[in-house]
Amino acid sequence: MNILNIGIMAHVDAGKTTVTEGFLYHSGIKNSMGNVDNGTTTTDSMELEKKRGMTIRSATVSFMIGEIKINLIDTPGHMDFIAEVERSLSVLDGVILVISAREGVQPQTRAIFNKLKQMKIPVIFFVNKIDRIGVNLEEIYQQMRQQLTENFLLMQKVIYQYGAAEQSFEIIEKSYDEPDMAEQIILHSEKLLDKYMKEEMITADDYEKVIRSRNRYGKLYPVYHGTALWDIGITKLMEAIGKWFVPRICNNKDLSAYVYKVLFDEHKHKLIFLRVFSGELVLREHILVERDQQEMVVRNLFGLENGKLVPKNKVQDGDVAVITDARELVCGDWIGGRTKLALNKQTEPLLQVGIRPIPAAARRELLEALQILTIEDPYLDLNIDEETEEIKLKLFGNLQKEILQALLLERFHLETEFDSAITVKKDKPIDQITCIVPINSPSNLLRAGVGLTLEPLEEGSGFFYETQVSYGDLTKSFQNGVKEGVEKGIRKGLRGEVVDTKVTFLYSDYCSVTSTPADFRKLAEKVVYQALNSIGVKTMEPVMNFILTAPQGCEKKIMTELVRMNALMEETKYTQTEMIITGKVTLEASKDFSVVLFTLTEGRGIFETSFWQYREEGKLYNSEKY
Repeated sequence: MNILNIGIMAHVDAGKTTVTEGFLYHSGIKNSMGNVDNGTTTTDSMELEKKRGMTIRSATVSFMIGEIKINLIDTPGHMDFIAEVERSLSVLDGVILVISAREGVQPQTRAIFNKLKQMKIPVIFFVNKIDRIGVNLEEIYQQMRQQLTENFLLMQKVIYQYGAAEQSFEIIEKSYDEPDMAEQIILHSEKLLDKYMKEEMITADDYEKVIRSRNRYGKLYPVYHGTALWDIGITKLMEAIGKWFVPRICNNKDLSAYVYKVLFDEHKHKLIFLRVFSGELVLREHILVERDQQEMVVRNLFGLENGKLVPKNKVQDGDVAVITDARELVCGDWIGGRTKLALNKQTEPLLQVGIRPIPAAARRELLEALQILTIEDPYLDLNIDEETEEIKLKLFGNLQKEILQALLLERFHLETEFDSAITVKKDKPIDQITCIVPINSPSNLLRAGVGLTLEPLEEGSGFFYETQVSYGDLTKSFQNGVKEGVEKGIRKGLRGEVVDTKVTFLYSDYCSVTSTPADFRKLAEKVVYQALNSIGVKTMEPVMNFILTAPQGCEKKIMTELVRMNALMEETKYTQTEMIITGKVTLEASKDFSVVLFTLTEGRGIFETSFWQYREEGKLYNSEKY
């Protein structure tokens, strides 16, 4: 069976969940299309999603387009849930990127497309809501050229008719005989260009092979149109999925599967969603978890069919499998071997918030609930301050905080109080230091000896660990304990996680009778803390790349605000109606600027940021480049 795993993505409110409903209706899964506003959609199954009319967590459904099985992942549209989107990207064969014809290309649209382009994932654009009054498709295409890519191919043209009080439209399929369309495709193929120059016949099949091939490698993107709410353009979009997206073919027979999602159902059963890249996942078979090289047994195995989970004896390569109640598995795990995937650097949450139960006596219940939510979303990074015992979580934004608070109340019946979100800052050692704690030293009660060197690196380098102790001198299990202890110590730091640092394990000692991996794990963490405390650390804060787009005429007020934020302005460009400023600014200074910009520009300004790197606090300008 041909199987395609596709995602449907967009900025919030562009209509992607309604497009999904159209797919399920036309494939026979549903008798009628659900409505987001009425809370009757299939993929927005959480009560909170129905109340809010928005997607909060990704959902996977399955249906058929002809002879092709489609596993479709509907993802959130708000930037605060970007981690849900990113976790899905590595398992996809293609993406439908929905653009609202009324709002045009929006910040999340750009953020998602940049990721897709970086990973060379095939994309089909769907311009939705073309029935809205005031839609100007030529303006949308211009935005796509300027902000996304010039390499999109209009597969249809939309003809509008305007009456005294209403408008109507007709979607007409474009033909390969039309010079502009034929020329655009020919320019993407030397073979077709050669045929054209020799005046040989170019068939529809020739054109389609080029579109399919170039789309596969992120070089050409077909564009379709419609209005999902009124079921216009959906069947043509479904045909396009089967026509332009190509399943990944893997000749490897060894098992390789990736965990892209974990969730708990209403009965507290753990559901683990995996993409099988090669081999077969078989019920009751012993499989290897790549992270710790431990074996586990597949006790419950399900596949997706016609919108439902169905018990399976095996799931083939290319398909999505669901394993239930496997404690060993977490998001990001590989089963069997690891398949080489396109690089997908995950966005990190840069805000932290404290949380308390109401009443305080419900602390144990809150911690149990948060442990479940952290398994579903590891980026929450549940942490308890050892000194104050405060419960802390990491977040992407204030909407996520609001949703989390509502989720704890609805799902776990827990009332909570959240602090204001603060910026996550990190530590970096001031200088290189070597710290050695021998096995029998007076302050060491553990049956282990560990020596580490901590070395500060350039900004943006990240964290590196290296061992210079051979496995002949110290066994692998003890060395794993050292590495785990170092990583825990680096995560804790003195006041925050340590960044841009290399740790080298260079000295060890042990007792062959009494030493355990736990001794090395605990001691390595203490050595990291001792080294940082001895040498001292400097505080690093997150710095963001920004793109500010605003109508001309607001320059003076906007520049005043940017100077106030101590922003670094790198380039200013002007279009006929707008100015576009790019540069860098600290997250702390800019986290509320979008609200200020909205007021300054009467809602027409856009301020987009993406993480650049951690830099020493107050030292944005302190580098060779600047």
